[in-house]
Amino acid sequence: MMLTNLLTTAAGLPSAAARPVLASPRGSSIRIPLPVAERTLSPVEALLLAAFRWQTQQQTGCKSDEPGFAGMLEELREYQRGHSVQEQAAASGNIMEALSGPFPPVFKRFAAQPWAPSSLSYCTTLILGFLVGEMTLTEREAGDSRGGGVLVQKCAVLEHSGCSGLCVHMCKLPTERMFAEKWGMPLRMQPNFETCECQLSFGVSPPPLKQDTTLPTGCIGSCPLAQSHPLPQAAAAPLAVSNLEVFLNRDR
Repeated sequence: MMLTNLLTTAAGLPSAAARPVLASPRGSSIRIPLPVAERTLSPVEALLLAAFRWQTQQQTGCKSDEPGFAGMLEELREYQRGHSVQEQAAASGNIMEALSGPFPPVFKRFAAQPWAPSSLSYCTTLILGFLVGEMTLTEREAGDSRGGGVLVQKCAVLEHSGCSGLCVHMCKLPTERMFAEKWGMPLRMQPNFETCECQLSFGVSPPPLKQDTTLPTGCIGSCPLAQSHPLPQAAAAPLAVSNLEVFLNRDR
């Protein structure tokens, strides 16, 4: 009965996070504090992480000797360094599609049902903790009291990588695209680069990338690439272009 109520009404759910408002549109003004330590995973989460890493290695050809979550980030960074943003998004989409198994076409038949967004948000909190950390079910989005929202309290990938490109091109954009195309469910992801929160809103279509004012331009200040190869302000990369690509091609 409790699950049925959860999937049909948002009564009692916390409000969704408000749309992030950046103090400055330039990513260089944002600095994410270094995390103290990796989160301890449960046995089930460790198994899910191992499956995710194996699929990542198959799709990218990158393999790190570093164990656990840190090794996964190394593999993603290695692939990110040598590939275009289109290739990054494609690889990420292939990873998610492979791990989704037969579920997307089955769910797609029911995607128009009123309970569908809430069911996906509920499953997300059960499955995705190994990758992003603690989550809370919320209303669908700010101003919409229906169910279907998930607040990632502090995204582990963003916090540990300090990289907006990894967040946007290998998580946000391919995930939104996959759910729309494969699951038949629009999804809006709103990462907050200043707090590392991320509001997921199932059943809500995202705006075009160029119109999304919640995303900074260029590398964020705590990005390892920005720190090792700082770019002049005039050459700050637009979000749709890899900052690494700009650095490598700056003299061409």
